[in-house]
Amino acid sequence: MHLNKNGGNDLANFSSAIRKTTLKRLEEVPSTFINWRLNNTAMSFAHIVKHLIHVDDLLFNLAASEETLFQWKFGTDDPHHFVTLADYEAMLAQLQVYQQKRHALISNFSPEKMNQEVTDENGNKMTFWWFIMRKVLEHETYHRGQIAAYLKVLKGEA
Repeated sequence: MHLNKNGGNDLANFSSAIRKTTLKRLEEVPSTFINWRLNNTAMSFAHIVKHLIHVDDLLFNLAASEETLFQWKFGTDDPHHFVTLADYEAMLAQLQVYQQKRHALISNFSPEKMNQEVTDENGNKMTFWWFIMRKVLEHETYHRGQIAAYLKVLKGEA
């Protein structure tokens, strides 16, 4: 994958658009349902928010390090955790801050950085660009769909 001179900015803008829509969906969650789960193995709204923060942290740490190996150990095996409304609101605020941080980071990546190879714990190699697309942006889009589906269930539309 080769980036043109606007490639980083285009990807950064795409990243921000994804986060903006995710935040819009999360703001629709009734405060009494932030810890609600579809079933005992599903993540709650709050858990999804925490999970997205962890994914951004992974991106930031990988970008700031010379290390090219990352561990992708996420999923519903994490124990359910209860958060207060104040904690949930703080996590939403953190997602907003991370949106800006992610945009700045991606827009400043050089083509060399985007083409740098990174490797997951199973030895799967990918470019940093692909890591951003698949592990960060596509992954968040998946969870945004999950949030939208949960909201439909809560509203009795499913």
